[in-house]
Amino acid sequence: MTRMGGSELRAETAHGAAYDAPSGALLLRLLDELGPGNQYLIVDRLDAPGPGHYMQVYREVDGTFAVEYREGAADRHFEAVAADLWQVHEVLTAWAADAPGWRDGFDWRHWPRTDDGPAYE
Repeated sequence: MTRMGGSELRAETAHGAAYDAPSGALLLRLLDELGPGNQYLIVDRLDAPGPGHYMQVYREVDGTFAVEYREGAADRHFEAVAADLWQVHEVLTAWAADAPGWRDGFDWRHWPRTDDGPAYE
């Protein structure tokens, strides 16, 4: 299996199609295909130190994207909302590459969202 940014990855669609070592171009295509009947994409970090290391993108009915990432434990699960496909692709590929600063473009909040929940620190 090849790696993106030193990480082993697997992408899975709502339809159950799975792709090992997805490229940036494939991730863009999979994001662009999100919609009714195929509303989410999950990218798992297979070489993480434990379960629950992933990023998930869900396409809302209004066309916006709910973007989540989790770093193991439930208290390390965050979400953000984006309207732009390219912005979602950028954060997903930066996360996949483990690029510094990949979180900077979004206002991340703990998931599930609560009114008193702290933002990403």
